[in-house]
Amino acid sequence: MDQNEYKEKIETLIKKFKNVPFVHNGRSLEKGVDCLGFVVLFYKEFGIEVPDNDGKPIEKNWFKKDPERYIRGIQSLGKKAVSINELQPLDLVYFAISHNIITHTGIMIDNKRFVHMSPKSGFLVSKLERHWKRRFRGGIRLI
Repeated sequence: MDQNEYKEKIETLIKKFKNVPFVHNGRSLEKGVDCLGFVVLFYKEFGIEVPDNDGKPIEKNWFKKDPERYIRGIQSLGKKAVSINELQPLDLVYFAISHNIITHTGIMIDNKRFVHMSPKSGFLVSKLERHWKRRFRGGIRLI
């Protein structure tokens, strides 16, 4: 796929996910998705398999018991880590939302914006600046 084909596919997927609600452990467009479910379904459209769990149930407050769980999962993908200045479309980005614990992820759609799922708002397109820049903890190049 060339850059224009990627761009068109990203725009199509943004429309597809636009009204999908946030549901903890959700893994379907019809019933809803959480941020991991979103990443799994989005990358699947590009032929990339991202595991949707680590073999253990994902409880509501999993991060309190095992704060390193999310980053272990991301690192287990074995892909190239990229800095905030190297980000490009389709890079996976991850964030520490509270207490410096990585609990959130999204996908870059250009070098300034990313898509993700919010528990309060559902599907969002956000700029990687201020609020998100402070919480940014890394990126992974999957494509």
